[in-house]
Amino acid sequence: MKLIGEYPVAIDNKGRLRLPTALLRQLGEASPEAGGYEFVLNRGFEKCLTLYPKPVWEEISTKLNRLNRFNDRNRMFVRSFYLGATPLVTDSADRILLQKPLMDYAGLNAEAILIAMDDRIEIWSPENYEAMMSLDPNQFADLANDVMGGGEDGVGDLEN
Repeated sequence: MKLIGEYPVAIDNKGRLRLPTALLRQLGEASPEAGGYEFVLNRGFEKCLTLYPKPVWEEISTKLNRLNRFNDRNRMFVRSFYLGATPLVTDSADRILLQKPLMDYAGLNAEAILIAMDDRIEIWSPENYEAMMSLDPNQFADLANDVMGGGEDGVGDLEN
C-alpha cells in the first residue's frame, strides 16, 4: 500500500469526518463483510492520530506480539502503543467517528488535515500540523542528509 496526499477535511459536531474519495480510491475496495473500509485509529507519536488500514494494523500487531513481554521497556511500549486504539468501519457516507479522548489528544475540533503516508494516514489539527511543518528549509536539508544516508559523496543508499 502506497498512500499519498494531503487532504483538509471538516469534522462535524458529532466527531465524524468524511474520508476523501481520492484517498479511498487508493485503498481499493471496501470490505463487503464489514460494510465499509476497516481501520484502527490510534494516537500518533506526535500530537496527531494515526489511521491504519486493518491489514496494516494486523501486520504491526503481529510484530508487537513477538516482543518479549518480560522486558519492561517492551511492555511499556506495547501498552503505550495500544492505548486508545479503536477499530473503525466507515459508514455509508464514508465517514469515521473519532472518539472524544483521541480528539482531545490531537487537539482536533472542526477541521483536520489528513496526511497519507505510505501505509497509514495521519490526522492532524491544522495548528499542530502547521507547527510540525514549520521546519526551516535548512533543517529539512540536514534531516534529509541524516535520514537518507548522505555518505561521503552526499548520496545516500536508497537501494537498500
